Amino acid sequence: MNFYDDPRFYRIDPRKQKILKQISEQSKQYSMEQLLPQIMQINQELNRRNMNFSKEETALLMDIIEESLSPAEKTKFNMVKGFLS
Repeated sequence: MNFYDDPRFYRIDPRKQKILKQISEQSKQYSMEQLLPQIMQINQELNRRNMNFSKEETALLMDIIEESLSPAEKTKFNMVKGFLS
């Protein structure tokens, strides 16, 4: 999946698009365990700016992260995702 082709990407605030692009790049470089703390930090920064991700934006974020994971990491990630839903 290329999230740039996903219509959900173009319906969100450009500032959030920038964050999603950043997470996408990081997800290619880091394991899930390394990436999750960074996502938490981004979420805290959004909260400080009185911003948050909608359910649709969060779903897109999850798709972006999952795209770069190994099969074993996808299994772990889907378990974590189940708790967040």
